[in-house]
Amino acid sequence: MYSIDDLDADLALLAQSGARVFTIGYSFLGRPIKCAVKGDLGGGQIFMQAAIHAREWATAPLAVRMLQAYSGSVGVWCVPMSNPDGIMLAQYGLDSVSDAAQRDFLLQVNGGSYDFSMWKANARAVDLNVNFNAKWGTGAQNVTYPAPSDYIGAYPRSEPETKALCDFTERIQPSVTLSYHAKGNVIYRGFECINPYPQLADEISLSTGYPAYSSAGSSGGYKDWYVTTAYKSGLTIEVGDSQWSYPQIQDNLDIVYDANRQVLDICARFVQDNM
Repeated sequence: MYSIDDLDADLALLAQSGARVFTIGYSFLGRPIKCAVKGDLGGGQIFMQAAIHAREWATAPLAVRMLQAYSGSVGVWCVPMSNPDGIMLAQYGLDSVSDAAQRDFLLQVNGGSYDFSMWKANARAVDLNVNFNAKWGTGAQNVTYPAPSDYIGAYPRSEPETKALCDFTERIQPSVTLSYHAKGNVIYRGFECINPYPQLADEISLSTGYPAYSSAGSSGGYKDWYVTTAYKSGLTIEVGDSQWSYPQIQDNLDIVYDANRQVLDICARFVQDNM
């Protein structure tokens, strides 16, 4: 497990080592969406976000560990837990929701099951990574009603978590974005025919051992939105063996981290050379 309390403890350690920790917004249930930043904030920047899907909560400690180890000069902003409500729901079930009506709603959406371990959405049953304005609602698996996954929401950027990520990205205008997901050990780059700086994905692919593919068929994701609006390099990195359960990713965090330990340094060199 990796709860909000675990994240807060790790962020406190980062702050003690010189990182700045702050809140970029609040979830549907009012939980803070925390960000930490290290490095020089002048010039090009890197933005890394993780755990936007609830069941993929193990990407949060990975992102924290990557930022802890980073010692470069290029600024790195990190939101390790983009979907705090969903993560608490996936790990602790309805005990993580105080409002009775909201608990009843979520239980109904989950088909009457109290097992939320495979939940992807936020606490309003919106899949945040199909809620961005990039061919919104056109994905083959998209649904138009509340669901544990794939519900596109009422309109693009309808959710407070999505809006917080968009507003913050627009504010800092990063040169590169990294979106950490699980699982499959694969990298997705660009969006449709937009694929700026493909060499960055190729270098990260070589370092991690994960193959890199174009994002044909995706829609509504954070990376899709970023590439479409910024025309800069955005990557989705799926970590963890496809045969592992989602909790096994944390059990094997050393293996996952070892594959990704050079990613921020590669991105920092890329920013220094190209921006």
